[in-house]
Amino acid sequence: MNVLVLRGSLIGLIGVLLWGCMGSMTVPTKKGVSLSGGYRVGDIVDTHSGRPISRDLLFRELSSVQIVYVGETHISTEDHRVQEEIITRLHTGNASLAVGMEMFSRESQPILDRFSSGIMTDEVFLQEVNWDEMWGYPFRLYRPILMFAREKRIPILGLNAPREIVRKIAVNGLQSLTLVERERVAQDFHLDDPIHREYVRSQYAQHMRGSISDFDTFFEAQLAWEETMAETLAQRLLSTSGSEQIVVLVGKGHVSHRVGLPKLVARRITHTYKTVVPVPLDYRDSIVDSAKADYVWVTEKSESSRRGRLGMVIRETASGKGLEVVSVLPGSPAEKAGMKKGDLILTVDGAPLKLLEDLHKAMIQPGDRHILTVHRNREILSVTVIISP
Repeated sequence: MNVLVLRGSLIGLIGVLLWGCMGSMTVPTKKGVSLSGGYRVGDIVDTHSGRPISRDLLFRELSSVQIVYVGETHISTEDHRVQEEIITRLHTGNASLAVGMEMFSRESQPILDRFSSGIMTDEVFLQEVNWDEMWGYPFRLYRPILMFAREKRIPILGLNAPREIVRKIAVNGLQSLTLVERERVAQDFHLDDPIHREYVRSQYAQHMRGSISDFDTFFEAQLAWEETMAETLAQRLLSTSGSEQIVVLVGKGHVSHRVGLPKLVARRITHTYKTVVPVPLDYRDSIVDSAKADYVWVTEKSESSRRGRLGMVIRETASGKGLEVVSVLPGSPAEKAGMKKGDLILTVDGAPLKLLEDLHKAMIQPGDRHILTVHRNREILSVTVIISP
């Protein structure tokens, strides 16, 4: 059974588009509050010094390393704009550039190769990679990056593990895999990092308890996702003898707090890297948080990133009719609207729900008011949820 959670971790897999509960973010400041440091949109902050630096200095620093990790909130147009600028600028000075993407399985590499070679249309590409099921976020957010890569013949690297394998691990553990299934994820799992384990445990305790009963299997699934990406990147560095620079596009939760993907790659191969994370202006604590990344790129809070923040953990049902509410976050729009644990959400704004992706698609539509049809205690209710901007 699928569970939807969002932390930049097991996104969309077992993972809840837990709308608005991002493990990689902090609580925004209230409107009208002055920001310490006087940061402005477009500033790039060296988190070690807390001082803004010029774009020229940033790109000189980034051009000197083998991997540049750029974190994202998947539905943020601002974050994708920053990623596109970084790729464009680095490609200007380095023709040997590749783009690694969490969004694609490494098993989809032959498809990605054909696309980046310019011999496949957008429509065929989306069908062959099964975009709606495998990732599900609006393609329009990623399209400019992918089109630039195709135009410049920049290799696009699929990094992650097959979703169905990660789901199986989340429910039954790594030991449940067959020999053939085991070969489809990373061979080495670093289960011995206490800092990483506790970081993932904090996310599990906050969001997943009750939907996946065993933390150990949840942690193994998290590692299956990250270790497979790390193994893929390390193998690419080895195969190119370090002559190629890779820009990695990945959820913020995979690169923040000095755990996750960069550390796992470093455990496999010695290399140089930097991390960049876009942060909205009103998340002031994150701007100067050195655990966030090496560099923070200050952005506007994009309209799309404000949408869809229900504040519920949900999961698919065995019947395929509706989505079950596993828990409701205190103070969330869902709680204020009267949503309760055990509710079955049948439709959003008239659109029927069967898969987690159905809710995602419904919630990214314009508007801050959404009408949910809910089955509760043999009654059918209409619940209006208001999403504050």
